[in-house]
Amino acid sequence: MCLTIPAKVLFVEDSPDNLPARRITIRDSKGERSIIALLTDVHAGDWILYASDTAVEKISEDDAREILDLLEPKSYVDISKLDAAFLEILKACHTRELKREEIIRLLSTSEDAEMTAMFSEANTIRQARLRDFFCIHGIVEFSNYCVRNCLYCGLRRDSKNVRRYRMTPDEIVNSVYDAVNHRGYKLIVLQSGDDLSYTNEILSGIIRKIKEKCKVFIFMSVGERTSEGYRKMKDAGANGVLFRFETSNKALYHSLHPGQSFDDRIALLMEMKKMGYFIATGFLIGLPGQTVEDIADDIITIKSIGANMVTAGPFIPTDTTPMAVHPAGSAAMTLKVTAVSRLLMPKAKIPVTTALETIENEEGRRLGLSSGANSLMFNLTPEKYRGDYRIYPNKYHGKEEIWEKYGLYKETLSYKMLEKKMAEAFK
Repeated sequence: MCLTIPAKVLFVEDSPDNLPARRITIRDSKGERSIIALLTDVHAGDWILYASDTAVEKISEDDAREILDLLEPKSYVDISKLDAAFLEILKACHTRELKREEIIRLLSTSEDAEMTAMFSEANTIRQARLRDFFCIHGIVEFSNYCVRNCLYCGLRRDSKNVRRYRMTPDEIVNSVYDAVNHRGYKLIVLQSGDDLSYTNEILSGIIRKIKEKCKVFIFMSVGERTSEGYRKMKDAGANGVLFRFETSNKALYHSLHPGQSFDDRIALLMEMKKMGYFIATGFLIGLPGQTVEDIADDIITIKSIGANMVTAGPFIPTDTTPMAVHPAGSAAMTLKVTAVSRLLMPKAKIPVTTALETIENEEGRRLGLSSGANSLMFNLTPEKYRGDYRIYPNKYHGKEEIWEKYGLYKETLSYKMLEKKMAEAFK
């Protein structure tokens, strides 16, 4: 569920009265501290992963070094090279809400020193508010049919040469069951195009069956439906929604989404928030005609909604859409958006999007996490369908082994950890 920064064991106290729990002293990137170990075979010199002040797993030194290399940023910030006004904005985020023009200033920088300082500050805030937890979640893309005709999406209704598929309810339930009970996932997103052949009753039934078989948090990403439909899914056991507004520029939104309404989309988001859903929303970076001011407004919109998760990734062109020749969004701007979102929303969950990984491959994960992101979403769609969920081409998948090996803990502890974090998100 969460991969944490490794720590080295310095000292192990004897267990009083032969109890299984022992107190150990560790050293990690924050210094030395004392925690509880439920591990029976831990000694001075060992490397461990710990969560909530409890050692949960012993790992090899080689794996510890690999995790540190993945997660620990190594950049040095020389603040003497920073513009004084830029530095004041970074300081101000700790004491007050940043103004729109200040957000625009942060997003507009192209100076290496300023970007490094901003990423470092965002990462420091993440560590202070969320500690060194990098959460790992899964997604099952169960249908690539869509009734919408959004100009940028490879699943759009009019896209040709798309091999369409729909997973059966049993296939969906079994995919989630395998991910949870065999691999250790505790949060799964069920995603599709706007495929209305899955009625509200069918989706609610799928959710109920999953909840009967698994202890798992379920997020629904099934597009624009009625508030009644989302209420039924919530009553069936759905915990969250992944529902992006894509751009807060109304003119741009309407030009890209024929027959859809920006105001209706935001109103539905607010309705779902009132229902008690964990809200994940965001936008695309690099849309035609999009300005830095638009992106600043996008971030402000997420904050005003009171979203719990920020998901913003670069636009990637798809050859079956009207935007096939439009250039892809910028990885640099995506990282700046991640950092600014963290500065404005210290406790939000911010995933590294697959689109950023597609542009930057494995380095995209490292860059995203060191810029303030704190979670990853791995694709759990069955292999026979995975390549056909082609929102954009060449989606990145790979090098997930160490994340799954050390980030997915045994059921009781990992579920309680996530349950605690979900509860904290609503405070």
